[in-house]
Amino acid sequence: MNAKSLIKFILSLLMVVIVFRSVDFENLRTTFLSMSPVAAILVIVGYTVGQLMSSVKWWTIARAGGITTPYSTALKVYFIGMFVNCFSFGMVGGDAVRGILVAQGQPKKTEGIASVVADRIHGLTVLSCLALATSFFIGNDRVPQNLIQFLWLMVLAFIGGWLIGPWLLVNFPFLKNTKLSAKLQQVAAIFPRDPKTLAIITGISILFHTLQISLHAVMAAGMGIDIPLATLFVVIPFVNIASSLPISWQGLGIRENSYIFFLTAAPAIVSKEQAVAFGALWLLAVTVSSAIGGIVALVSGDLRTLKAPLGETPVATQSPESIS
Repeated sequence: MNAKSLIKFILSLLMVVIVFRSVDFENLRTTFLSMSPVAAILVIVGYTVGQLMSSVKWWTIARAGGITTPYSTALKVYFIGMFVNCFSFGMVGGDAVRGILVAQGQPKKTEGIASVVADRIHGLTVLSCLALATSFFIGNDRVPQNLIQFLWLMVLAFIGGWLIGPWLLVNFPFLKNTKLSAKLQQVAAIFPRDPKTLAIITGISILFHTLQISLHAVMAAGMGIDIPLATLFVVIPFVNIASSLPISWQGLGIRENSYIFFLTAAPAIVSKEQAVAFGALWLLAVTVSSAIGGIVALVSGDLRTLKAPLGETPVATQSPESIS
């Protein structure tokens, strides 16, 4: 386990300790026992379906950038990346795994990693816009105004970077007309700006996030909790944004504390124990879905080839699969 992964693990552990110090263990046990197995299965299946949707979006970005890979390969690589993100602390990040394996047989490893970065930035931008839109149109009494303002700044920065960043890569005075310039042009091309491609990946992203938010309604129903869907559409995007920060392992601890922060403030919609159960069930869905990638990697033989080709690759950000 490298130092960065160790820090993430320790931070997650501290956040979990904070969570458990605030709950009643008997009530927590009762909450877990009252959870509907059918709802749990639906959440796991729904989460996995969401990842299938997300893989199509990433493949679309990669193809638009000139990486000619069949969808079957992209799908396999996507789930292998999920497996590495979830189960491997010491190896290079799953995002880098995705980027490198998708370009196998092509001299496009840098572009492959750039496609994952583009996918992450676009997903976070769409999720942030969804949070802002729902807060504006539905109303917001659970998210502090300073978080709304911060989100506006973040969205503007992402959109500005998406539009201007690729131009800067190929027109920066010290890089223009150099040997690196051609490679930078290929990397810049990974960030699609044509309306058709943007419409496709944005539509997929909206469906993906809508599914993830709706799965929280399934979790709530499975625990006998009545949470208005409008409230979930306001709150859950902020929970997903917080838990996607690369400061913990799979958002563990961050997600549970976010549920508590947004959903247990007066008037409380859920108890702290129910908020923790939300986080536990979501982590279970992530783990089961990510395990599919391990099985795929084992069967395909890609698991044996990860360490050697990735050793020379910079570590990518490891983040939960909830912002595509």
